[in-house]
Amino acid sequence: MQIRSCDPGDHAGVDAVLKSAFPTPAEAQLVATLRAADADTLELVAEDADTVIGTAMFSPVTAIAANGSQAYGIGLGPVAVDPGRQGQGIGTALIEAGLDYLRTLGVPWCVVLGEPDYYARFGFTPASQRHWSWTGDPDGEHAGAFQWLALNDKPSDPAAGPSRVNYHPAFDTV
Repeated sequence: MQIRSCDPGDHAGVDAVLKSAFPTPAEAQLVATLRAADADTLELVAEDADTVIGTAMFSPVTAIAANGSQAYGIGLGPVAVDPGRQGQGIGTALIEAGLDYLRTLGVPWCVVLGEPDYYARFGFTPASQRHWSWTGDPDGEHAGAFQWLALNDKPSDPAAGPSRVNYHPAFDTV
């Protein structure tokens, strides 16, 4: 298995993995929309025998404090592995490779909306501990799943106080 950057020749394989790993095609459409908007900061694929078997995408996010100050980071998702290959560490390898690469670029922090027990293995903690919330969850229904990870020693942060995190508008369709 090889983890590498996605190229246009991989798009059909990524689409197939996303559509097989999720119950609806919404994530596949999200990825296509992020690509079209040039908001696919980092897209990785796991490949085996010239076949895409997994994918992970990272896109820009903005944290905005009540006073209007902003900080910029990255959002992880979607992540998908071909159902026949799940449980083999492919998703973990994709996420670790992406986070390691983003650290080399100096990206200060990453957020994810996902299973807390799974993402804790990478060091993610509840964003609510920072008084951060996701704008797509105004009632806090998914607050436990919204998580944050510092990618370097001095992550940028908007002014002190609660902050709302905005993903790219493409996420509003999922």
